[in-house]
This record gives sequence, C-alpha cells and structure tokens, in this order.
Amino acid sequence: MPSTFTVEAIYTVIGAVHICINTNLCNLTYLYLNNNSAIIEFPVFLNNLSGCISLPLQWLDASHSQFVGPPSYKIQTLTNLTHLEMSSCNLGPSFPKWIQTLKNLVYLDISNNGISDTIPMEVWDMWPSQLICMNLSSNNISGKAPDLSLNFDNNSVIDLSSNGFYGQISNVSSTVASLNLSRNKFYGGISFLCQIVHGLLEFLDLSHNSLTGQIPDCLWHFKELKVLNLGHNNLSGRLPPPIGSLIQLEVLDLHKNGLFGELPLSIKNCTNLTTLILGANKFSGNVPVWIGEKLSWLYVLILRSNIFFGTIPLQLCQLPNLQILDLSMNHLHGTIPSCLDNLMSMVQEGLLPTQNVHSYSIEWYYSGGGLYDFQDDEYVDHAMIEWQGDEQEFFRNLVLLKSIDLSSNNLMGQIPYEITNLYQLISLNLSNNALLGEIPLTIGQMKQLETLDLSGNNLSGEMPLSMSGMTFLNHLDVSYNNLSGRIPSSTQLQSFPPSTYDGNTGLCGPPLTKKCPGDEESEATSVNGKSEGDGEDIDELWGWFYIGGGTGFATGFWISIGALLLNRRGRHAFFHFYDSFSDWVYVKIMVFIANLQRARHT
Repeated sequence: MPSTFTVEAIYTVIGAVHICINTNLCNLTYLYLNNNSAIIEFPVFLNNLSGCISLPLQWLDASHSQFVGPPSYKIQTLTNLTHLEMSSCNLGPSFPKWIQTLKNLVYLDISNNGISDTIPMEVWDMWPSQLICMNLSSNNISGKAPDLSLNFDNNSVIDLSSNGFYGQISNVSSTVASLNLSRNKFYGGISFLCQIVHGLLEFLDLSHNSLTGQIPDCLWHFKELKVLNLGHNNLSGRLPPPIGSLIQLEVLDLHKNGLFGELPLSIKNCTNLTTLILGANKFSGNVPVWIGEKLSWLYVLILRSNIFFGTIPLQLCQLPNLQILDLSMNHLHGTIPSCLDNLMSMVQEGLLPTQNVHSYSIEWYYSGGGLYDFQDDEYVDHAMIEWQGDEQEFFRNLVLLKSIDLSSNNLMGQIPYEITNLYQLISLNLSNNALLGEIPLTIGQMKQLETLDLSGNNLSGEMPLSMSGMTFLNHLDVSYNNLSGRIPSSTQLQSFPPSTYDGNTGLCGPPLTKKCPGDEESEATSVNGKSEGDGEDIDELWGWFYIGGGTGFATGFWISIGALLLNRRGRHAFFHFYDSFSDWVYVKIMVFIANLQRARHT
C-alpha cells in the first residue's frame, strides 16, 4: 500500500547525511525532504532501493534544503513522479536536463536555484505536455520566450518571473489561471492574452518588461482577476471603460507606461481595490472624487507624475485605511485640505488590517492520473516611492510606510496645522509649491517623522522650537524659503548639512556659519571677561571692594593689637611664635638660594 517518508527540519546537522532505507519501502509514494539546512547528498538512499523494480513515488518535496552534487541517477527512473518541488536547492548553474525525462510531471517548481544558462530548445520541445504548474522564477535563465501554450487541460500556473527571457510572447495556455512573466526582457504586444478563452485568470503580472501597444479589450473578460500588474512597460492608449467589470480586483498597477486620458468612471465599481498605482503616465483631468467615495479599502494611492489638474478633492479624506498618498508632480492648485487628519491610519498607532499580501488559491484536477490538488500562492504589494530624495522600491515593508507626497504642484496658502495631528506619519513632502505663512508651531508633535521636505516654497517666520524634539528625523530640507531667525538647537537639526537651509537669508546659527544677532557680543564677553558697555560697573565694584577690604583690615588689625597690649601672657606667646617662624623662613630661603646657585654652576 502507498507510504510516506518524511525527513524534515534537520537544522543543526553538519556534514553529509546518508539515509539508508530497506527494501520494505518499495511502495513509497510521498517523500518529504523539505526545509533541511543540513548538507545532504541527494537522495543517495534512492540508489539503495535496488530491490525495487519500480518506485511508485508520485510526490517528492525537497524544497529549501541544501544538497551536495546533482541528484542521483535513480531520480531519472521515477517514471511515476507527478509532483516535483525543489525550490531553493542550489541546483544551478546548469539547467537540470534530467527533468525532461520525467514525462508524467504535473507540478514542477525549481525556482530560486541559481540556474544561469539557457534552456535548450530541445528541452522545451520535450517538456512534459500535461504540466499544470511550472515555476522557474528567481533564477537567471536566459533565452527566447518559450512556447507557453503547452497542452494544459486545467487551471494552470506559469511563473517565469525574474529571469532573462526575451522576445515576443506568441502563445499561452488557454486555461491559465496565474501568469507571472515579470522582470524579464519580453517585448511586443500583449494580444496573446486573448488566447485565454475561459476567463479563469486570477493573477496577471507582466511588469518590468518592454511590452508595447494598447491594453486589449479581452482583458476585461477576466471576472476572477484579483491582481493586474502591467507596470514598467511601454504600453500606450486610453484605459478602456470595461475595466469596471473587474469587480474582484484588489491590485491595479499601471505605473510607468504611456497611458493617457481621463480615468474611466467605471473603476469605481472595483470596490475591493486596496492598491491603485497609476503613476508616471499621462493621465489627465481632475483627481476623481469617486476614489474617496467608493474605494474605501485603498491603502495605497499613487497618481504621481501625470497631468492631473484642479484641486485636491476633500473626498480623499474619507479613506480610513489610506497610508500612502502620492499626488506629486501634477498640476494641482488650491490649498492643502485641512481634513487630512481624518486619515485615521496615519493617526492611530500600530498597523491597521490591510491587504499588503494578496493570497490566492488555484484548484486543478489532473484527470489522467486522478490527481486533485490546489496551488496556494501570494502577491506582495510593491511600489516606487520618493524616499529621502531618491526613488526607491518598497516590497514587504510597504505596509510599514505612512507617507504623504504633494510636492511639485501649484498648491498655495498655508500649511494647515491639522496636518500635524498625523502623529504616525513617517514621510511628508510638500516641496516645490507656492505655500506661504509660517511652519505650524505644533509640527514637533509629529515625532515619528523620518523625512520632512518643505523646500522651494514661500514659507516665512522662524523655525518652530518644537522641531528640536523630532528625534527620528534623518532627512530635512527647508531650503529656498523665506525663513529667518535662529535654527533651534537639537542633536538632529545641527547634524544636517548647511545645504538643508540654503536660500533662507534670514536663518542663522549652527550648522550655518552666519551668526545670529548678539552672538558676537556673547563671544566677546566669554573671551575678555567683560565688554565695553559694562566697564564702569566693573570699576565701581572694584572700588567698593577696596574700601570694604581696607576698612575690614584696619578694624581687625587694631582689635588684634589691642588684645596683645592688654594681655601680658598672650603678648609674650605671640612674639615667641613670631621669632621662631622668622628663623624658619630665613633658613628655608638660604637653602633655596644655595641650591639655585649650585644648579647654575653645574
């Protein structure tokens, strides 16, 4: 009868581990060697099963283990193997060609193995035709785009992400449910998606390639789609209104393409959206008010570097989960809404329940072998964020970031003091606008701020003293305003380079070389002990000192003399002491002079 053998979690063994199994396991069906940090010759014990005519092994999971040398010859004879999972097993750098001999494979995962060569075309031609799951991600495999049509007869999973594949994609399985071709060198159009006729697609990531053309209308037929990432390509055209039919959509990322026009009103139907990233395109029109009215689950909203105009809609203040708001580099005008302190996720301490990691499960049934299973996977939100003067990509730590970026617009008026109520805000960028007035006096209560950029405005007045308490601040820029007065003293504010304060002619004090009024007089007082202005007071003080000292000396002298004149015994004791002391002093002086003369002659 079928049996299972597990060697799991050997974390502390050093050296080779040899597993010897007797022939009683000739019926072995499931073998688990996963999550072993020990060094294993893989799998030597299979060779010891010499008494078995044919192993019925169907399931082999050796993922996240460390192996020495290539798998033994016995693995190539596992003709019944349907499930092979060997991710993170150090199989590279050459592609394991023995895989093509496993003709019954349904599930294959050899991701993250350091495979760096090209998969020969004959390997693709001999690829197991019934594969349902193929994961080659996070290697450095190069070569032309493979034929991804294969003979899939069920919901399939294809993941070739983070490799060096190039060329046009012409064929893809008609039943694919998860397709990840991101971070390669693919080019050409994406009309191949129209070959997916069953509309079962749940996950689609084609980001970080060189794909061109328009988004095909057939894409909106995928009613089960949860993640759509086409970012960092060269796509063009308008965003078709039927996008509103993707009612299950949680992530829409179209960052850095050539898309233009107004955002379709139909997107408001995608009420499950948590991440909306449309930056670095040519979208225009007003920032839609329906974003704040309908997309209440949003925690990431990035519309930066587009052609949006008008004012910032007050409805954005209705997004209770919003943690990242980026409207920078547009043509927005008007004032900063004072209601921004309603963004509760930036006020409350800790993390609100957000969907930073999007899990999905794809069920499939392989009728040829009577095998039923499902594939669990996840998509982790990631986004390009302007951080401390540089654009950086955030992944799992994106959920930890709480940021507002309204920079490079035409915003006017004062900075609303209400914005300082966002106690948990980590990054605030209001630079390159036309803001005026003073920096809010209560800005110091934003103690979690790590980056603050107010440069390139018309702010005036002094820097609030409360800023000296912003101990987490490690990036500050208030340059090119009209600020004046002394820079508040703190470990943080004096540690920034002088360029932080450039263009504010009225600012003074460290770290600037410009001294504040009164600093010169204070230095003169500390060096000379007095200043010219208080010379008369010093002379008068010394005059009274001499008068008091002289009067006290005279009084004490005559009291002492009077006591000696009236007291005969005291008088004799005093003059005896005086004679003895005079003799002692005379001897000491003569000895000192003699020693000095001797040293001179020497």
